[in-house]
Amino acid sequence: MIIINEESVEGRTILDAGNKAIIKTIKVENNEIIDCYDIYRQPSLNHPLLHNHIIQVKPNSYPKKMKSNNFGSLQLTQTWHKHGSCPEGTIPIRRKGKKYNPTVLRKHDHPKLSPYKTLNASIPYDIGRSHEYAIIEVNGNFLGAQAKINIWKPVIETPNEISASQIWVTSGDEEVKNTIEAGWVVNQYIYGDDQPRFFIYWTKDGYQNTGCFNLLCDGFVQTASDFCLGGSFTEVSTFNGTQKDASFSIHKDQIGGQWWVQVQGNPIGYYPSSLFTKLSMTSTKIHFGGEISNHKSKGRHTSTQMGSGHFPSEGRLKISSYFNWVQVVDENNVVKDPENVETRITNPNCYGLEIDNNNHDTNGYGFYYGGPGYNDRCQ
Repeated sequence: MIIINEESVEGRTILDAGNKAIIKTIKVENNEIIDCYDIYRQPSLNHPLLHNHIIQVKPNSYPKKMKSNNFGSLQLTQTWHKHGSCPEGTIPIRRKGKKYNPTVLRKHDHPKLSPYKTLNASIPYDIGRSHEYAIIEVNGNFLGAQAKINIWKPVIETPNEISASQIWVTSGDEEVKNTIEAGWVVNQYIYGDDQPRFFIYWTKDGYQNTGCFNLLCDGFVQTASDFCLGGSFTEVSTFNGTQKDASFSIHKDQIGGQWWVQVQGNPIGYYPSSLFTKLSMTSTKIHFGGEISNHKSKGRHTSTQMGSGHFPSEGRLKISSYFNWVQVVDENNVVKDPENVETRITNPNCYGLEIDNNNHDTNGYGFYYGGPGYNDRCQ
């Protein structure tokens, strides 16, 4: 048992005992708790490959031609910020919920069960269930990717289904697949609510025995004190109204080799390249787009929405979900538009994707995507 002496300061609790790595604890609504860990004593450093790791506070290098005006309209704030902040030299870690089960969360659809065999799902706990996608795919040799994604609050039919919009940076196939993922997701199983939340994910063996969301296992080294993995956003897009979007990026540091994750141009932290096999050098395949899980709990296709819940043809900018400023980082560390893009839609009657060929000057390379799920054509 850990004994904790508590002292209330401005409605927040300071911890003094037990886990000395926790400098401060912030209580958020709905029983959510954020612990501020000493950055040099964060749990990820317990990973066997990181025992002697020296933390890199910020990237040594950035991709060439990365433009700051590509960042989204979202203010870099999360819900927990209303209740406090983590001191400099600490990182915020969302405490695991009561349902956390590392064995269950590690399970994943086998590729043979998926209609889209070249892309495994990023939500690995529901083996035997179907994941569906509306994405674009780019092949080559890459050192990263970025995109501006607008944020919605899609309706989820059952608590164990998910809806995500994200970037996948991958290498290898099936059982040896390495992937780093970043974006936003509604996942009631992990977070206990229906709010869109920032997430990252990794695996080095095709989602079989390694990897996890956020900091639910060791591996990702966080450096930002003001942004929480798994934290909910304070703003989302509205129908026929204001669109809230954010720039998500993953890129490989050319000096240290770390794979950095950034939101709105702000470094959140990195995956050391030593965690990976195939991604220890470059990525060979990148995906951008939406994903849902379909459990067919009512004997038909799920009504879980992807993105805004509307097809790309419905109103475009004010209704449909979008990715703008979609770019890849080539093997020369230069940011550029994707080339030879392939579209992958697993179930076009339920979810769609259309390339935006009319707004390149203002939005860069982009596309609209999403859908309602169950409808007259989607059974």
